[in-house]
Amino acid sequence: MDPTVATTEIERALEAQLRLAGDDPAVTEAADALMVALGPAIERAVGLLASQAAEEADAQLPGHEVAVELRHGVPVLAVRAADESPPVDTDDLEARITLRLSDHLKTTIEEAAGEAGDSMNTYVVKTLASKAREHRTGRRYTGTIET
Repeated sequence: MDPTVATTEIERALEAQLRLAGDDPAVTEAADALMVALGPAIERAVGLLASQAAEEADAQLPGHEVAVELRHGVPVLAVRAADESPPVDTDDLEARITLRLSDHLKTTIEEAAGEAGDSMNTYVVKTLASKAREHRTGRRYTGTIET
């Protein structure tokens, strides 16, 4: 998300308008001053767009965190796997719940539990705990943009 791309496009549009004004040095000087003044605003706008993009992508990528980082002064989107949830204590389980599942869903859960190396009960408890934590804590957005 290099701000120079936006700056270049604005400069091109401004140069096209300058051609209409002819070779008037006062107009050219005013246009140059305008571009200098717009530079920081363009960089800030690019940073805000990057932040909005990160928020939207983060909301659509469960299990991942999307943040804006500065690399060599340029804002970039960084995608990382979300931090692992704290372990769920499956030794002290007292409450019971009865679920009615289709055979297909039960088989899918059994396979996922086997791949995770968990019993079906432990897998379901961990999955429910993770979802409940996500709901309780909401979405978290990180990142800082400096211009």
